[in-house]
Amino acid sequence: MRKLIEATHVSLGGEVGTNRWAFPYLDEDHQRYSSALLAEADALLLGRKTYEAFSVSYPRMETDAPGDMGDFVRRMNRIPKYVATTTLTEFTWNAHPLDGDVVDAIQKLKAQPGGSLLKFGTGMLDPLLLEHRLVDEYHFWLTPVAVPATVQPLFDGVEGAPPLELQQATPFRSGVVALRYAPARGDSPARDAG
Repeated sequence: MRKLIEATHVSLGGEVGTNRWAFPYLDEDHQRYSSALLAEADALLLGRKTYEAFSVSYPRMETDAPGDMGDFVRRMNRIPKYVATTTLTEFTWNAHPLDGDVVDAIQKLKAQPGGSLLKFGTGMLDPLLLEHRLVDEYHFWLTPVAVPATVQPLFDGVEGAPPLELQQATPFRSGVVALRYAPARGDSPARDAG
């Protein structure tokens, strides 16, 4: 059974969303960490907005990205993507829409053998993932910045966000701390898969 892993930047105040404030912290430590997550994945799960942004930017980066970043970009471009959308009808970038009910489609993907499903970014798909306890691990890059309160909070609009247990903390030289969490025992995704 595959794990669903969510990875996103979080400010000191718990905000996510637009990550312009995170760009200065995308250093070698971050690249190594992100590359390790991507290497364990054999597919991406994306919301519509993240898909639309990534499907334009990543193909453009392939010829210019140096070294390890180039390897990351090439893998991002080649790995299959599954997109949660009710509005898009045409897909590029090795992407496919999730058919039918999103929760059922994700549960079916998770039930398949293979590497993890990796989800970058945070948006409208997240409340659904949280409500149905579909995420197996969260990787938060706690970024040492304060941003305006108008930026989306991490668990915005989520009733009863799951209790999480810290699995690992990895400090970066930039001041970012990568925090790996899993649902607390008794509140794991496996509970609902039965």
